[in-house]
Amino acid sequence: MALPVPDLHDDVVALRPPNPGDVPAITAAVQDPDISRFTMVPSPYDEADAVAYVDSSQAAWRDASRVSFVIVERATGTLLGAVGVHHLDHAAGTAEVGYWVASTARRAGVATRALRLVAGWALGDLGLQRLEALVFTDNARSRRVAERAGFVNSGVAPARVEHPSGLRDAFVLVRTADGVRSVEATRSSAS
Repeated sequence: MALPVPDLHDDVVALRPPNPGDVPAITAAVQDPDISRFTMVPSPYDEADAVAYVDSSQAAWRDASRVSFVIVERATGTLLGAVGVHHLDHAAGTAEVGYWVASTARRAGVATRALRLVAGWALGDLGLQRLEALVFTDNARSRRVAERAGFVNSGVAPARVEHPSGLRDAFVLVRTADGVRSVEATRSSAS
C-alpha cells in the first residue's frame, strides 16, 4: 500500500520526499559533526550514502514502512534539513519521528515548523495515535524543538538508543492524537 504524498507547508517551510536532485545538498549538510552526534546519520557520509537514503526513502513511501521528507525553504526550494516518521506500526498506530537541520538554518524555527507539520499529518491524515521523539539527553536544543511542536517529555530512558558511539540515554517525548495542537498550515493530499 503506497502512501499518498501530502502537501505540507506553512509560510516558511515546505516538506517533500527527497529526490535525486537533493543528493549534493544532503551530502554537504550532513558533514556537520553535530548531525552524526545527535542522530543516526552515519559518519563519514558521502554521496553514495545520500543516494542510498533517497532510494530507500522512495521505496519506503511505496511500501508505507516509513516516510521521509526534506525540509525546504518554501520561497526558494533551498534544502534546510530532513524530518521523518520511522518505525511505523500501522496496526498499533505508533511511530517515531526524527529530524535534523543544516547548521546554516538552525535557530530560525525550521525544525519546530517541520515537526509540527509532520506530526499533525501523521496524527491526522495518516491515522496514527502516538508519536515518539527520542532525543539524546545531551541535546537540549532538540528537546526544546519537540516540546515547542507539542511533544511532552515523559522522562529519560537509560541506554534506549543504539548509536555508533554506544548505547545512549534519551528523553522520550510523546505526542498523541488526542493532544494534537492546531497547526497554522495548509494540509491537503496531493494527487
